[in-house]
Amino acid sequence: MDAKRTTLRQQILERERALYSAQVAGSVDELKPMLGADLVYIHSTGVAESKEEYLAGVADGLYEYGSIESHDTRLQAFADLAIMNGIVDMTVSAHGAAKQLIHLLFCLVWVRQNGAWRLDFRQATRMPSGKP
Repeated sequence: MDAKRTTLRQQILERERALYSAQVAGSVDELKPMLGADLVYIHSTGVAESKEEYLAGVADGLYEYGSIESHDTRLQAFADLAIMNGIVDMTVSAHGAAKQLIHLLFCLVWVRQNGAWRLDFRQATRMPSGKP
């Protein structure tokens, strides 16, 4: 793998970690610049949200993350587009309820806009229990 592609991969992996850190912190201010203007954020429940809808849910406590870790990931990085998929294990709840561990198959699509990588599409599918 050439140095340019390695650098792209490192940038995307860093953005993924920063995204999860901001989600766990519940920080709308940190999340907002990471998300593309036309974001489609599809939850494992089948609910699809825009950037504004997702951020409003975070601000309202609808998405309270305790931990988020991805594994078995595959990343394809190009000049201004990156596609990442794999498994993500997260603990999540809403409005102060006890957090539950869920395992998701996920796909993240990152687009470089004005020199910054932004999440433009996210889709998750809940895995059957006991199948991480």
